[in-house]
Amino acid sequence: MERIPDGVYPHRELLATLGRGDLDILIREKTARRVRHGWYAVGEPAAADIAAVRRGGVISCVTALNRHGVWTPEDHRFHVRGNSSAVRNRKGPFCRQFGRPEPECGLVDDVPTALRHAARCLDDEGFVVVCDSILNKRLMTAEQIEYQFRAAPRHITKLIDRCDGRAESGPETMTRFRLHSQNVKVRIQVTIDGLGRVDLLVGRWMSIEIDGWEFHSDRRHFQNDRTRDAIALELGYYPLRFTYDDVVFRWPETNARIMTAIRRGAHLRSHFTDQIPR
Repeated sequence: MERIPDGVYPHRELLATLGRGDLDILIREKTARRVRHGWYAVGEPAAADIAAVRRGGVISCVTALNRHGVWTPEDHRFHVRGNSSAVRNRKGPFCRQFGRPEPECGLVDDVPTALRHAARCLDDEGFVVVCDSILNKRLMTAEQIEYQFRAAPRHITKLIDRCDGRAESGPETMTRFRLHSQNVKVRIQVTIDGLGRVDLLVGRWMSIEIDGWEFHSDRRHFQNDRTRDAIALELGYYPLRFTYDDVVFRWPETNARIMTAIRRGAHLRSHFTDQIPR
C-alpha cells in the first residue's frame, strides 16, 4: 500500500492515489476517518486543518499564502473559505473573494485563489505586502495578478499598480508604502557604487535599510550592517537603519526619525557639503 502523509484529503484524491481497495482498508483500520461528506482525515493531521474542513471550508487567504512561503503581515486568525453550499448554510466565519464562491480543490488553496480572498481580508498595505512577496518569489507574474482581479473594484487595481517585486521583505514594502502615502518619493533596491544595493533611497543622499528579524542575533550580519553604514557615511550618504520591530511595532517613532531627516534636507545633499545632525 502506498504511504501518504498525514493530512486531510478530498475523497477523490485518496481514490486516485490509493485505489478503492487500499482506501477501504485504511477506513476499516480507522487510519482514515470521515471528517465531512467527501473529506477524510488520514493519520494525525493538525487539529486546525480538521476543524477547517469540518466547518465546511478549506484553508485559504492569509493562512494559505503563509503556507506557500509568502511573506504575510502578522495575523493570528486562521483563515478559511467555504464553497457555495457552506457559505449558504453555515455561519462560518468564511473569507470571501470578489465574485461567487468556488469549488474546493484541496485542503490548502493555491496562491491565486488565496490571494483573491486576501484582497478582501487585508487592508491596503497588507495586500500590497503579499503581492510584493508573491512577485519577489516568482509565484505569480504581475500580469497573472492583474488577471485574477480583472472584475474587482478599481480600488484593487490601483493597489496592484503600487506593487513592486523587487522588494525583498514585508517591512521593506511597509516602509515604502507608508512613505509613498506621505508623498515621499522612494526608490527601492538601488545600487550605489562602492556600497552595493540599499533597500530604499530617498532623494539622492538618504538611504534606508531594513534588517530582517532573523538577523537580530547574528553577529556576522550585525557587523556587516555597521560596516555598510560607515561606508555610506564616507560616501556622503545619510544612512538610516531600522529593524523589523521598528517598522512593525514602533512605526510612529520610526516615521518621526525619517520625516525629521527629510525636513532637514538629508535626502537632498551630501553631508560632506552640509553637515546634518544625527
